[in-house]
Amino acid sequence: MTKSPRILLYSHDTYGLGHLRRTLNIAGQLARDLPHASQLVLTGSMVAGAFSLPPHLDLIKLPALSKRSNGSYKARALPLSLDEIMAWREQMILQAVIAFEPDLVLVDKTPAGVQGELLPTLHYLRTWRPETRLVLGMRDIEDAPEATRREWAANAVRWLHEEVYDCILLYGQREVFDPVREYAMSPRAAAKLVECGYLDRVTPSRSRQVVRRELGAGDRPLVVVTVGGGGDGFDLIRTALDALASAPALAGLQCLVVTGPLMARDRRDLLRAAAQAEGLTLLEFTPDLVSYIAAADLVVSMAGYNTVCETLSLGVRALLVPRVRPRAEQRIRAERLAQRGCARVLLPEDLSPQRLADEIAAALAAPPPEVRLNFDGLARASQAIAELLYSQPATARGNGQQPAMEIPPPGRITL
Repeated sequence: MTKSPRILLYSHDTYGLGHLRRTLNIAGQLARDLPHASQLVLTGSMVAGAFSLPPHLDLIKLPALSKRSNGSYKARALPLSLDEIMAWREQMILQAVIAFEPDLVLVDKTPAGVQGELLPTLHYLRTWRPETRLVLGMRDIEDAPEATRREWAANAVRWLHEEVYDCILLYGQREVFDPVREYAMSPRAAAKLVECGYLDRVTPSRSRQVVRRELGAGDRPLVVVTVGGGGDGFDLIRTALDALASAPALAGLQCLVVTGPLMARDRRDLLRAAAQAEGLTLLEFTPDLVSYIAAADLVVSMAGYNTVCETLSLGVRALLVPRVRPRAEQRIRAERLAQRGCARVLLPEDLSPQRLADEIAAALAAPPPEVRLNFDGLARASQAIAELLYSQPATARGNGQQPAMEIPPPGRITL
């Protein structure tokens, strides 16, 4: 291993901003801890270029996919069939790995890639670059236990955990949600699991005073309403706007609403037309959301991983309205955190302007929560990656048995 390692990070980004934001936060920590490392991010995000990037990092933009409400995928913008766009993405990923020759590959969440698009690349690395370390990043909660076990069984995930990946980084705490127990991970997979803790927030680039002055908040309570990428956040924001306009309990608040760059334009226009309350600022997107969160007295959001981590690690009150379909991940996260006194929860089926106004008022009247969670995730993940990079690689992985999974036929991927 040279002193200038090459790290490739894969973020499939079929829905929302979460995977890319998590990947870039980790890349930023790696850039601070390993300043001589070169990093290459493969992402399908349509807004990848909107974020500031650490030094010695570049991006390859994969053709974008979108996820339907039933969990299936399609090409987001191009007139291609799913088979066509997946073959193109597979080829781009494989050729990037061949050219970049990474010393370590960090895969976010999906060990086989979306629709199995990483399988040819994993096969190439195991065959021709066995010294390359393969690391899987796993958020705190994947989905409900039964659904996750079914998904893992259908996609050879257990085999990939046991035989292909060298390390599994858990961006959470097992005492809050234990994937080893909940998902019945094997002893071999569990032995590779590194409990990093929750990924802490990136340091805000602007002070609380500067942000509040920009928004005209003064000494008034500042509420930030954010729905991540915005693809499914319309109902929450529309309800928040109705509550701000009609509920006397919210009079005198300053409110920032961030719709997200992935919300449909017609829906965003409807929200802009409805944003008539005094003391309200509406933004489509900001790459510096963390500065606004740090300046807030309350954050109203869905229960996506990144926003929750940023809010709680900054000690800000959180009111969570979790997504409940097609995955139960956000609902489980919200309920587990509420049980620990870290956040208030309002389920979507109970969402109404009056109920939301009551919850906002109650949250602001209560003191900020005492959050006793481990937020050293970025530093611990970076440390684990550095240890893998500079340790002696194993001569072989697993027992050499092949999984019962489909590998693209000859001609689809050219090695």
